[in-house]
Amino acid sequence: MKRFVSIILCLAAILSVFTGCAGKKSVVLTVGEAQLDSEVFAWFFNEVYAETESEGGNLLDTDALIDAAVEKCYEYVSSVTLFEKYGFTLSADDKKSVSTDVEDVWMLYGSYYTDAGVSKQTVTKIYTAKQMRTALLLHYFGEGGEYEVNEDEIEYYFDRTYVQFQAINGYLTVADEQGVSTAVSEEEAQALRDSFEEKCRRLKNGEEIADVNGGTQVDSTFVAVSNSAYPDGFLEQVAELEYDEPAVIETQDYIFLVVRLDAKSGEENYYKSYRTDYIEALRGETLTDMLVATAENYEIVRNENRLEKAAEAVISARNSRKQIL
Repeated sequence: MKRFVSIILCLAAILSVFTGCAGKKSVVLTVGEAQLDSEVFAWFFNEVYAETESEGGNLLDTDALIDAAVEKCYEYVSSVTLFEKYGFTLSADDKKSVSTDVEDVWMLYGSYYTDAGVSKQTVTKIYTAKQMRTALLLHYFGEGGEYEVNEDEIEYYFDRTYVQFQAINGYLTVADEQGVSTAVSEEEAQALRDSFEEKCRRLKNGEEIADVNGGTQVDSTFVAVSNSAYPDGFLEQVAELEYDEPAVIETQDYIFLVVRLDAKSGEENYYKSYRTDYIEALRGETLTDMLVATAENYEIVRNENRLEKAAEAVISARNSRKQIL
């Protein structure tokens, strides 16, 4: 058989990650020696459906959605298989993280997943596999890995993707009793601009931001530049500022006094704290391709009828519970 079969044969002890207590009749997909039940497939079909929906894709092409979910199943099998091949183990912190994530998901969506045919045990399997995938990501692309990502590339990505800053904001609009916003007068707008320029000068002269904010502390914010909760163009302008150099930024409805902070320093140090996330962003797709390609070398058997029934159950559950998804 193919060269990967020997790897799979040594996995009898962890096959429960794939099938658990499921009976033979519930197997919907076989990848090598791994038999996946309808619950595991339903989880990934739900993921694909949700992603397609958020991107405005075609939700009526069920066959395409099933194929995409099956590919996620390949990645799942390959993650668990290679994790065991390399003799990795999950740390106590990893297991705690899995437990916490599962409890959070089940508390919020347990009723939905039950309707969709996914048990809490299966959610645990999925999150365990996610931790295994992260271990593989770092094995291949982390420090000392075979395809280690250059630190300069990670830092370049970080500096252009995220910003940390402190800001005081003012409003260039006012709402009436009906909640309708209108622009303030030009005289009011200019007075506000002058006030913010004066605060900016005070900061540049060495005053603390809390002082120019009337004695009120100003917390720092760490956010992706793509975050849509802020006015258009604001975060992009923040990202262009020099560290610790106060500036006034004006958008259509707001005016801000901003100090960009170095997110790679200080106690929080978001660069070090979430470094794995940045490697995932840079090489996650590459790892997925590697895992899928590996799994495709195994013998694959699909039970189309059961795949379709599992997909129908997910679609039915989603249509019944749209308000929570």
